[in-house]
Amino acid sequence: MGLWIAAVLASIVGFSSAAGAAPPLIGAAGVPRDLGATRDYDRIFRALAEAGVTLFYPIFQYQEAPTAETLGFEVDFIAPCRRDDPAFAALRRHGVRLIAPGNLLYQPGAAMPPLSRDPLAALIACAGRDAVYGVLSYDEPAHNGVSAKAAEAFYRRVKQVDPTLPVLMVHAPLIIEEGGMAEREVRDAYLAAVAELSQFADVIGFSTYPIPPEIAKMGSPFRGEEIVDHRVAAQEYVAWLRAAAPGKRYMAVLQSFSYADQFSPELLAVVAPPEVRDMVHPPSARELEEMATISVDGGADLIVWYGAGFSDRAAAQGWRDVLAVSRRLGAKR
Repeated sequence: MGLWIAAVLASIVGFSSAAGAAPPLIGAAGVPRDLGATRDYDRIFRALAEAGVTLFYPIFQYQEAPTAETLGFEVDFIAPCRRDDPAFAALRRHGVRLIAPGNLLYQPGAAMPPLSRDPLAALIACAGRDAVYGVLSYDEPAHNGVSAKAAEAFYRRVKQVDPTLPVLMVHAPLIIEEGGMAEREVRDAYLAAVAELSQFADVIGFSTYPIPPEIAKMGSPFRGEEIVDHRVAAQEYVAWLRAAAPGKRYMAVLQSFSYADQFSPELLAVVAPPEVRDMVHPPSARELEEMATISVDGGADLIVWYGAGFSDRAAAQGWRDVLAVSRRLGAKR
């Protein structure tokens, strides 16, 4: 354990100057609901590109509970498709690249389709190779019980289709709750599974949604049962990955939503008393910038903002802050 911590500390101290020389790519996993509902991809990708957000992961979910609800426009970014479809034409026009949704292409545990009918190959034919950045593997695989065998099959198939395409993998963080990650044995087993699955990706990261910490209850791989704030989470999840899976590229999937917005108004009124609702808020501009900057200084070369679709309005301050912070990050390139 002593050698492990020493290696991590060395990576934290030693990477700062190198990270500063490699500006991050910035992506968005979703846009606010009213903007997504227009299905006007020229407008959507123009707004992203003007803010320096040059990657897009197609998710249109606007509610998490009591049921997951989506606008359903994810289908605009998978086969069957045509090269002149509005989504793909707008991607190319504005220089935004797609992070292909692997969970909609290949089902975990199912046999891979013949290469002659491969859905990723069909997607690339529609979008154009230059408009596809990479492919996201199964979401939070260790948390969702995806086997190493399934993750390896996914990775091998992507490389069969195009060896130059990076495979991305996002892991769930440690949530400190009784009966789960509050137990050391559970945390250790989970992190071991994360390390094993990370073999089958080129770019790896954690989803870190720690604001406010009293609600998020996010832990760190290094701090036992301690609940951490956004600064510690941003630093220590990247640091752990660099030590556990060296030789990869690293990303940070960062919170751009309020936990309150994930619930239907009816359910929120039942599960969260007014004093709790008053605590919950989207990250401020300062918090967004701190999370992104700390992640990049620690070794992440890809930042993805997640959860904008839970906000009803593109005019809301939270989304305006995401775009403004992205512009500032881009200006540092």
